[in-house]
Amino acid sequence: MSKARCWTALLLALSLLLGGCWDRRELEERISVLGMGIDVAKGNPSLLKVTLQIPIPIKIAGSGGQTGGKGGGSPVRVMSSTGHTVLEAISNLQKRLNQKIFIGHARVVAVSEEVARRGLREITDGFRRDPEMRRLLWPIVVKKDAAHLLEVNPKLEQIPIVYIMSMIENGTKTGSIPAQTLGNFYIQDSSRTMQAYLNYMETHNDEIIWKGVAVFLEDKMVGVLPEPQTWVLNQLRDNRTGGDIVIPIPGKKGAYITVRPHFVRTKLKLEKAGDQKGSLQARYVCRLQCDLVEATFPLNFINDGVIRKYEQVIKQEMEKRAAKLISMLQKDMKSDILKLGLAIHGHHYRDYWVNHNWVEEFPRFPISVQYDVYIRRIGMEVK
Repeated sequence: MSKARCWTALLLALSLLLGGCWDRRELEERISVLGMGIDVAKGNPSLLKVTLQIPIPIKIAGSGGQTGGKGGGSPVRVMSSTGHTVLEAISNLQKRLNQKIFIGHARVVAVSEEVARRGLREITDGFRRDPEMRRLLWPIVVKKDAAHLLEVNPKLEQIPIVYIMSMIENGTKTGSIPAQTLGNFYIQDSSRTMQAYLNYMETHNDEIIWKGVAVFLEDKMVGVLPEPQTWVLNQLRDNRTGGDIVIPIPGKKGAYITVRPHFVRTKLKLEKAGDQKGSLQARYVCRLQCDLVEATFPLNFINDGVIRKYEQVIKQEMEKRAAKLISMLQKDMKSDILKLGLAIHGHHYRDYWVNHNWVEEFPRFPISVQYDVYIRRIGMEVK
């Protein structure tokens, strides 16, 4: 056989290894899901109710090269079905649709507080096994019905899920909302060194309100951290700034100042506690630089002493909030979402970790928080 024929035969054989797009499916042949809500079915607690928000391309402004959508009406369809599992409910919903459901474009998965308190591991198991499910989507807990979150129309975006997604993404950029993705939740839920949390939201008429974070112990929700404590958590855990801080001024009735954190740097110090062998204590030292953005009474920073005075006021308020956070996590929820166990596992594995059950030890572990506050700017003032 000639060389040319050998090369031809080899190329033909190699071409069999090229799969190409034999199993392709056109975009027009499937239904893309943008948001999913999971509730307990009313009247039958053994079933789950899964709600999907599905966009209608022809009704979205600008679709098909047009300047506006066609036909009027809502640009999304919200549909629900029930099942013993999430995937069974989606399969039951598939029977009512003319195209295949595709969840690879889902950006938000909402679960009701009732479902979260029962446990999420059985729900997320199917998500973890499905390669279509994005690890970067936003999982959230809703105070009441998750289905209602998908039905709310904020009127500031055509597609409600896009509004929720933008709300969370913009909050994470400013540091006021934790950047908690589905992938992060998987890591925390699987770890022996930390517990998980999710953003917590509430719906009111056509409004969606971020209310803090839902705290988990193992895979079950055990409580909610309100905004002030969530912002302290951001600072201690992830060096995130959090939101604006409104502080009452001692000795001045009705007097408040508002400061905006600008820079946060937290150091965790694990130190020996007392004389007992193998005992530890944790001390967080948080350096907080902030800008003064509002005051409800006349302020005159004529010297550095006045600035130092209000820095102490801010310091006391932040340490008070931090003490409440630690108390809620240790006494009420008994859940380490601070990643303190991860630090101990990494730095004191042999002398502490192997000799203690961290889940049982965390509620009584000594933790203190110290803030060092600096006012960077006081803004412009017209005399």
